[in-house]
Amino acid sequence: MEILKCEGVRKVYGSGNNQVVALDRIDLTVEKGEFTAIVGASGSGKSTLLHILGSVDKPTSGRVMVEGTDLCTLTAAQAAVFRRRKVGLVYQFYNLIPTLTVRKNILMPLMLDKRKPNRKYFEQVVNSMGIGDKLDFLPYQLSGGQQQRAALARSLIYRPALLLADEPTGNLDRKNGKEIVDMLRLSNRSLNQTIILITHDERIALEADRIITLEDGKIICDQKRR
Repeated sequence: MEILKCEGVRKVYGSGNNQVVALDRIDLTVEKGEFTAIVGASGSGKSTLLHILGSVDKPTSGRVMVEGTDLCTLTAAQAAVFRRRKVGLVYQFYNLIPTLTVRKNILMPLMLDKRKPNRKYFEQVVNSMGIGDKLDFLPYQLSGGQQQRAALARSLIYRPALLLADEPTGNLDRKNGKEIVDMLRLSNRSLNQTIILITHDERIALEADRIITLEDGKIICDQKRR
C-alpha cells in the first residue's frame, strides 16, 4: 500500500543570481512497511527532502502526499498537528526535555494530543528499545545511546505513518550507532513501521531495504536490495 508519494517536488532558495535549487523535480513513492535510506554528499538535498516529507517545510512547487493528505495544502497549525499524529521525527540530537522523566518524554506526543497511551503497546515499544528499566530516570542519567533509544520510542509511541530519521547515529560512537540502527530495523520488522533514514554512512544505509542516492537535488539512483 502506497503511504508516501512525491510528484515533481522542487525547492528553491533565494532568487536571481543567488538562487539555489536544493531539490529538482523529485518523484518518489514509498510503500507501507518499507525501510528506505537516502544517501548523498553534504548539500545534495537530503535534509531538505526530509523536512518537506515531515511537513516542517514546504516545496516551492510539486506535491507531497502522506496517507492521502496533501502536505502542501496544510497551514502551519495543521502541519504541526499532522506531524504530531502522523510523522515520527528522530534527529542526531535527542531533543529530550531535561526536566521530565524518560516515561514522560516518551508519552509527551500523546499528552499534547490528550490521548491515553495503550499500555500494552507502550510496554512493547520501551522493552524493544531496551529502556524498560530507565523510565523513571531523567535524560542526563542516561548514556547517549539510551537517550537516542528514548527519542526513538517517543517517535513510535503514536504509531506514525512515517518515521523520519535524520542522521540518528551522527552523535554516537560506532557501537551505539549500530544498536540504534538495529532498533530501527526491529521497529520496521516487528511493528511494520515505514522508515526513511537520512545518512552519509554507507554501512548504515546497507541495513535498509532500499537505497536512494541524491546528487545536486536529484535522484540519481534508486536501488531495492530486498
